[in-house]
Amino acid sequence: MLDAATDSLDARATGCQSCRPRIDLHQEARVEIPAGFEELLSSTTVAFVGTIGKRGEPQVTPLWFLWDGERVRISLVEGRQKLRNLQRDPRISVVIVDPARPTYYLELRGRVDELVPDPDLALEQAIARKYTGDWEDVEPPGTTRYAAAIIVERTTSQLGSP
Repeated sequence: MLDAATDSLDARATGCQSCRPRIDLHQEARVEIPAGFEELLSSTTVAFVGTIGKRGEPQVTPLWFLWDGERVRISLVEGRQKLRNLQRDPRISVVIVDPARPTYYLELRGRVDELVPDPDLALEQAIARKYTGDWEDVEPPGTTRYAAAIIVERTTSQLGSP
């Protein structure tokens, strides 16, 4: 969880009023997904997942994802930068772009509210089945995966042209 000191980010130091968060990140501030994006959320399009590095720099990675109707779910490998970033700062952005229509996209901004070990690989298997119809363990023995659930607090989108 973020504490009050990090909620205001650098706004206090810069005096920038518009830099202050508009959402209390400690609340369940779920938003509705705009109409017209159900197909994109259920597609096998790769999502671009952005986290915040320890020096404040963005780190963006293409990932498979699962939309459960309320939250985005992603599977993360222990020891990777994305997981370390989210353990330190749960804020995240997930951008899904239709490769056939690049002006048809959805950005989901929010925070990870569940980040738990997934020893049975249940989430990884569900995501793999969505994308490939099957699952095969390709990780080296001893790999630990985490299941992350993302609460969507803000969206930006464009429906693009058909």
